[in-house]
Amino acid sequence: MQSSVFGIGKELISAQIKDNNAYYISKRLNEIGVENRFIVFLDDSLDDIVQTINYFLTKTKLIITTGGLGPTFDDLTLQAVALAINDELILSQECLSEIELFYKKLYEEGKIAEKHLNVNRQKMAYVPKSAILLKNSVGAACGVYVKKDDFYIFCLPGVPAEMQTMFETQVEPILKSICTPNITQTQTIECNINDESLLGFISQEVTQKTHVYVKTLPQGFSSNTMSVRFSVNAPTKDQAQKELEKAISLFNELLSRFQSSKL
Repeated sequence: MQSSVFGIGKELISAQIKDNNAYYISKRLNEIGVENRFIVFLDDSLDDIVQTINYFLTKTKLIITTGGLGPTFDDLTLQAVALAINDELILSQECLSEIELFYKKLYEEGKIAEKHLNVNRQKMAYVPKSAILLKNSVGAACGVYVKKDDFYIFCLPGVPAEMQTMFETQVEPILKSICTPNITQTQTIECNINDESLLGFISQEVTQKTHVYVKTLPQGFSSNTMSVRFSVNAPTKDQAQKELEKAISLFNELLSRFQSSKL
């Protein structure tokens, strides 16, 4: 399965805060065998979010969003998802109860002055009708999981502690149940030459002849060596390792031929 990860919020695209959510999610997806193809940052614009969801559903079967689930007027993620999948936005009593308990707890701890749910707090309980709720054990806003035909959308909070807890305890188990195992494995080697044009050509040859993606990692002209990374997806670790070994062997063979021809 392939995925797209969205970070939603003006604070992200204006660099007011540094996003770590996309890195975390992509890394976790990789570990469970999901190939993340896209990371996208979006403004708090309803039209932009709807159009972006629709576009990337043509590219990947899985979309994971972070942010835009809060109580403010520009938290629009769930409204956008409902529009994108042609679903109704409804008030979830289950979600409302979770939010009510959260604010009651804060009130009892003396952290807020008012425990009752105002309009903005109630706003967080509006979710797509077909959504399955993901409980938030750290914060107020529920996450949601939506399945549309053979596509999957997960909407998670933007606060890292909330997002990570929700991902590890609820999202990851669901993904493991719906994804075919696919292991991503990488290996990096050092070459004793620093000619990116040559190594790039050899890397392209190996990528075309094997199932392994080969990428040169330039270190600047002050170095006499260059790193080359080999990455492969396979159903098992053993198969992935065999594919890597085959590709590295071919790479070294082609490099050796070139170096011999220059003698």
